[in-house]
Amino acid sequence: MLQEEKNVKWILIISIIMLVPSIVMGFTLYPYYYPSRTPDPLTTLALYINRISTLLFIATITTATLATTGIPRKNTLRTASIYLFTAAMALLFITTLKILFTFPSTP
Repeated sequence: MLQEEKNVKWILIISIIMLVPSIVMGFTLYPYYYPSRTPDPLTTLALYINRISTLLFIATITTATLATTGIPRKNTLRTASIYLFTAAMALLFITTLKILFTFPSTP
């Protein structure tokens, strides 16, 4: 087994694990406000970044799974899974920073 195949398998495992926190963060970013009011633009931007991150994790899982099978163009799929994983982790980091450094507003 080549080193690249091992790396893609680890990317697949980590992407499956990190998909759960990405989905959970999406629920915590957009809280229910009572009385109803519109959230600030930073919260809305973080929500969309988190949704893109979740979709990138799903795309990473798909490409890494295809790269581990016997499908042709494995090198292209490996490269795509590495780039998708990097982008998803960067966006997840940005979302985490938003949650850590903004305080909830009191009604």
